[in-house]
Amino acid sequence: MKIKLTDGGKKYLTAAIVILFVYFAMKYISPIVSPFLLAFLLAGLLNPLIQSLHKKLKIRKSILAGLILFSICALIIISLWLIFSCLIANGSKIAGSIPEYQEDLCLLLNDCCSKVEQKFGVDSTQIENFIIEQMNVFVENLEVKILPTVMDKSVGCMKNIVSFISFIVIIIIAILLIMKDYDKYLLKFKENKDFQGIRDVGMKVLLYIKTFVKAQLIILCIISTICAVTLTFTGMKGGIFYGILTGFMDMLPFIGTGIMLIPLALFRLINGNYWQAVLCFFLYALCALIREFLEPKLIGDRVGVWPVGILFAVFAGIHLFGVWGIIKGPLSLVIVCETCKYFWDLTESTQQT
Repeated sequence: MKIKLTDGGKKYLTAAIVILFVYFAMKYISPIVSPFLLAFLLAGLLNPLIQSLHKKLKIRKSILAGLILFSICALIIISLWLIFSCLIANGSKIAGSIPEYQEDLCLLLNDCCSKVEQKFGVDSTQIENFIIEQMNVFVENLEVKILPTVMDKSVGCMKNIVSFISFIVIIIIAILLIMKDYDKYLLKFKENKDFQGIRDVGMKVLLYIKTFVKAQLIILCIISTICAVTLTFTGMKGGIFYGILTGFMDMLPFIGTGIMLIPLALFRLINGNYWQAVLCFFLYALCALIREFLEPKLIGDRVGVWPVGILFAVFAGIHLFGVWGIIKGPLSLVIVCETCKYFWDLTESTQQT
C-alpha cells in the first residue's frame, strides 16, 4: 500500500529530514571539519589583502599569509598579556587590601547588628556571632570540598587548553596550505553545478556569520562605553579599564558582565560606598537587558529569522550541544531554514516544469 503525501506533508517530511541531518552534522561531524571550514573562511577574508600585497611585493602568497597570521597572533598575545598584567596588578592590590576589607566588613556587620537590636530588641552579639560562625563554616567547606574539586578538574581544564591550542595551530596550518591554491579551489567550487545548493545555503550562512560578528562588536562597544562612562563618572579608579573589560567579559559564554560588576559592587558595599555598589548592580541588570534586547534584534532581523527564533535557537543549542550551542544553535537554525527553502523552491520549480 502506497502512502501518498500532500504538498504540505512533503514539506514537513523534508524539514524533518533536514533537521535530523543538521543535528547529526553539528553533533558529530562539525568537531572534525570545523577547523578546516574556519580556515577556508579566514583564507577568504585574507585573500583580498594578500592578493594586493602579492601584486606589489611579488612575494609568495603562503609567505604573506604566514607573516599576516604571525602579526595577528602576536597582536592577540600582546593584548592578552597586557590585560592579564592589569588584572594581576589590580588583583595584588585587592589582596593587599584584604585586611582593610575585613575590618570594614566587621564594622559594617557590627553596625547592621546594632540597628537590628535597636529595631527588634534581639541581642546584636548573638546575631554577629552566628553570622561569623556561618562564614567560618562556609570557608571550611570551601577549603575541604570546593577547592579539591577545582584542583581535580584542573587536569581536564589543561586538556581543554591543549585541545584549543591544537585547534588554533591546525587552523593556521590549513590557512597556509589553502592560500597556495585558494583561487583554484574557489573557481572549481563556483563552476561545479553539483555545488549549487551548497553555494546558495553557504551564502546565507556566511551572511549570518558576518551579521553575528558585527552584532557582537556593536554590543561590545555599547556595553563597554556605558560601563566605562558610568564607572568613571562615579569617581571609581580604573573605571575606563573596568568598563572595557566588562564589555569583553560580556562576549564570553556563561561568564558575562557579572564576573566584573558583581565583585566591584561587593567591594564598594564593604567599603561603605553604597551609591557605587547600587550603581554596579544596576549596570549588571542594564547590560543583561541590552544584550537580551539587541542580540536577537540585530541578528534576527538581518538574516530573515524572527528574533524569538534566534533566542529559541540559543536556548535549544545550549541543551543539545553544550556551551558551543550558543553558536551552533542559531547557526543550525539558519542552515535548516535556508536548506528547507532551497528544497521547497526546487520541488516547486520541478512540478511547474
